[in-house]
Amino acid sequence: MQPIQEPFYGVPRGVAYCQQERTEELSRRMRDRNVPSAPLQPQMCARPVLTKYAVMPILDQRKEATVPLATYPVYNPERVFNPGSAVAPWSGYATAVNVESTLRNQFFALQNCDQSEYVPSSNSDLYNVRIDSRQIEQTHPLLFKTEQFAPMNPDCFNLANRVFNNSTRTELKNVE
Repeated sequence: MQPIQEPFYGVPRGVAYCQQERTEELSRRMRDRNVPSAPLQPQMCARPVLTKYAVMPILDQRKEATVPLATYPVYNPERVFNPGSAVAPWSGYATAVNVESTLRNQFFALQNCDQSEYVPSSNSDLYNVRIDSRQIEQTHPLLFKTEQFAPMNPDCFNLANRVFNNSTRTELKNVE
């Protein structure tokens, strides 16, 4: 028995390549999100020195570094993209401690004085809102039209006119 050689409707023969430029652009953009936009300061930590079996444990046993440490600018997330999710360079946090303390209002203790609360000026834009408006011709006349409906009472037999204890089954028996 021979296999059916009829082509399927709507299925092209062979391989169809499409949107390769867009796929390559998206791949390049995703790859670029894994690389920082500038060199980041590495996290250096000094390891403890074993002193249990040392002859003179009060002397520093670490070797001196032969390569000097490179200097990096202070990390600023507004200027440098960090692809990491948790640990950014310490210098960025350390320089913004006062900003965070100001935002948390930690400079003034809880007290009853003028500095304990911030009250904006009555001339600030919090209280004076300016909206520049101009007359525009309404292109959709039915947009703000209020409809007038005829009054309708769905309960024409006046059943269940009390708030509670309405026996509508017995009231329906009396409806003619």
